[in-house]
Amino acid sequence: MAEAKKKSQGRRRVECKIIENKNKREVTFSKRHGGMFRKASELAILCGAEVAIIAYSPHGNPFVFGHPGVDAVINRYMPDGVVNEANEAAAAADALRAVDKHKKQYQDAMSELEEVRMAEVDAGKRGAAGNSEGQMWWNENVDDIMGVEELDYYADSLERLMKMVADRVDNKPCA
Repeated sequence: MAEAKKKSQGRRRVECKIIENKNKREVTFSKRHGGMFRKASELAILCGAEVAIIAYSPHGNPFVFGHPGVDAVINRYMPDGVVNEANEAAAAADALRAVDKHKKQYQDAMSELEEVRMAEVDAGKRGAAGNSEGQMWWNENVDDIMGVEELDYYADSLERLMKMVADRVDNKPCA
């Protein structure tokens, strides 16, 4: 029997140098950074080492791994004052952002409430379902809100309405 030829070249060692092609460099980073973190995790577990890795992708995005944690490892090498000041500044900035967010939510809610109130007042003025005293529009005092010409037109309209109602009642079949 003849030996079968290998279909692939197998796993080869890659020379360590910068990959010139930008797209290939990005693909290589995306494929290999997980392996690097996995190896760091194995080292930490097997040897009890404290490990922290911060790797920036070619796009500038940070990828972070730490055992027991990135902050714990970094704080070990930072002077106490620097870490505390940085943590306090970050906490204060977070608190200010939260306050601004809640303040904006409050202002939005208040403006929405004001819009609803104005819509209710406008609806009351139109008299669609009665005014604020519970009167319907036809029971309101028209002398205060209409001039002479408008009153004449109003009276004519009411007379036409009364005639239409009377005609409708007269033409209604008896049941």
